[in-house]
Amino acid sequence: MTRSRKRFLFVVPLFAAALVALVAWWSDRAVRRTLGAGLRTALHSGLEANVTALDIWINTQTRLAAVVADDPEFQEAVVQLLAHPAEHPRERRRPEGSAEAQAVQRQLDQRIRSSGFGAAMVIGTNLDIVATSSRIRMRLGNPVETEHASRVLEVFTNAKPVLVTPFKAGFGRPRGPGGPGGRGRFGMGPMPPRPGDPEGRGFGPRGTNGDFAQRGPGPRQGPGAEGPPPPGAPPRGDFNLMEILAPVRDASGNVIAAIAFILRPDEEFTKVLSVARPGDTGETFAFDAAGRLISESRFNEQLVRLGMLTNTPGTGSSLNIELRDPGLELTPETEPAAMADPRRPILRMVGRAISGESGVTLEPERDYRGVPVVGAWRWLPERNFGVAIKLDAAEAFRPLSVLRMVFAVLVLLLLVGTLVALASSYGNLVWKRRYNEARLKALRLGQYTLAERIGEGGMGVVFRASHALMRRETAIKLLLPERSDAALARQFEREVQLTCTLSHPNTIQIYDYGHTADGIFYYAMELLRGMTFQDLVGRHGAVPEERAIHLLSQVCGSLQEAHAHGLIHRDIKPGNLFLCERGGEPDTVKVLDFGLVRCFADGDPGGGPARVEGTPLYMAPETIDDPRAGDPRSDLYAVGAVAYFLVTGMPVFEGATMDDILRQHRDAVPVPPSERADRPLSAAFCALVMKCLEKDPARRPQGAGELLQALSACPKATHWTASRRAVWWREHVAAEPTVATAPPDAIEKTVRIELGKRAA
Repeated sequence: MTRSRKRFLFVVPLFAAALVALVAWWSDRAVRRTLGAGLRTALHSGLEANVTALDIWINTQTRLAAVVADDPEFQEAVVQLLAHPAEHPRERRRPEGSAEAQAVQRQLDQRIRSSGFGAAMVIGTNLDIVATSSRIRMRLGNPVETEHASRVLEVFTNAKPVLVTPFKAGFGRPRGPGGPGGRGRFGMGPMPPRPGDPEGRGFGPRGTNGDFAQRGPGPRQGPGAEGPPPPGAPPRGDFNLMEILAPVRDASGNVIAAIAFILRPDEEFTKVLSVARPGDTGETFAFDAAGRLISESRFNEQLVRLGMLTNTPGTGSSLNIELRDPGLELTPETEPAAMADPRRPILRMVGRAISGESGVTLEPERDYRGVPVVGAWRWLPERNFGVAIKLDAAEAFRPLSVLRMVFAVLVLLLLVGTLVALASSYGNLVWKRRYNEARLKALRLGQYTLAERIGEGGMGVVFRASHALMRRETAIKLLLPERSDAALARQFEREVQLTCTLSHPNTIQIYDYGHTADGIFYYAMELLRGMTFQDLVGRHGAVPEERAIHLLSQVCGSLQEAHAHGLIHRDIKPGNLFLCERGGEPDTVKVLDFGLVRCFADGDPGGGPARVEGTPLYMAPETIDDPRAGDPRSDLYAVGAVAYFLVTGMPVFEGATMDDILRQHRDAVPVPPSERADRPLSAAFCALVMKCLEKDPARRPQGAGELLQALSACPKATHWTASRRAVWWREHVAAEPTVATAPPDAIEKTVRIELGKRAA
């Protein structure tokens, strides 16, 4: 399988995953827009449906109240009552009031039975209660509650029915000014079944059969007397009421009183709000100008579990819950202080409604449970309360969540498929490599028999081998086709052919080259034991000046022959300079890897497009911008950089990136090696190294021979004697066969940069 086909197999799943991710992003936006439009319509429609239902219910109640208030017989009874007020203190203290009050009471009882109201009372223009139905036990002459006085005055002023939003009944605690002196509005006591109420439901809290009872000063006797509530009943006064007020006129049409019909909001008002309740978590609720819930919550059981409501029978959420943002999603473990903190802001949709704004939000915001919701809201100024509808965001955007999950699974599957393909491809590659190596070991490449693998390069592997006739150990390098393309293979073969023309003792010897039966190119070279200059400095540190001169002189000898043949190496570096013992001579240098060799004598550009080739740490400045500008002096620049590395243990220039290093080679002045070496260096040697590192090739030594002579003229040129070389090798070098391979450091590796591609 070709490299391009392998790359195609890897790229296709990744491209498919990216395409799916793009489609998912587009689909997410499209579905969110469509879903948002549908949600906006549903929320707005649901809100309007509930408001319309409320309007119908309220209008029905006010029309019923107006019918009763406009009944001539009832009006006449009220006129008679107001014309004969009870003046004697004893008469005022009687719960049943005067004969006229009793006549009005009979009228009220008769009409509430037919209209369906629970109870009623008549309020005079002085805001005192002048008569009640029989289901209310209240001392006549008490004023209306202060907080409702404005609504009663509105009836007298506008002569139109008015709705009083839900309020606490206030039993057992005074609600108007005057405190316990009898200005409370309602009281309650357990009552037996009354006519017309055979089940004894009365008008007390749910689960009791109580009536409204007076709470005047002093003890009372009879069914309305003070006393503890029956077992299981809520505290007296812990239930909610609402009223419909209607004007009562005399024969001339003047408003002379108001009639107040009393309702239980949790029996009708809350039910009306559930007409258009969306989904499993949707809720429509009403609230007053103080941000209090005035309808029953759908989530009463959850509120009890959260500790926001008591578990007392008959206790609901209406008027017991402030619609504030708790700042987090509440759980049974949440501190109660966080739930009831009055410093928390009113819910955003409630606050906007109270300020007179109506609207819809699809951006999730917390409700009074701390759950993210979407919703719509509206304030009803003529009713003096607001209505909102909400739906948990998780349910509202559930289709979008499902879609996201589906796309996430698809992307994950594609990524897993890519990983599986990579693992499979890598496994096949390893298997093929091992197979090829095993097969090659079993082959004879001409007269060479392969043994174990001793090295691996960027484009091939190196085996130790032996020649059948000469009984000589060699190193065989095979250029594997899966690691290179056809153009590189042709160039590599050409460069090996050029290297074969070199015979200097300090140049790696190429014995033979050819192709296997499968077309794999190979060449045989001498097998070396020792280490590269890179290994030498890495293991033993910087070398003394005299040894550096000895080693560099041999490098110059190899390059002198190559340059004489019109060849430049183009990749002189510590990793391509091998230190070994040959013919009993230790510290012998071998110049390796003429893989980038180029013939410059006849203007040969090296084949292929213009490209930067070499190792960044040792590249001559002129070859960075124009690879064809290289000549023998470019190799000498690299020799100077190697000399710098040998005596200091550091490269000439260092940087975080390859571009940074190349820029310094082109523009920066190097620090003299004497300032970075850990031992003294002669001035002549330092000057020679700096001369090799000149940016201008004309200021460098003009040939390897000239540099060799200059090295020989250095003061310490003869100090690294044969005896010192022998002692060092006995102490430090193990007789292990090695070959020069690319060093592991990435910055040290040879680079090939296509200039045309880089410009593009």
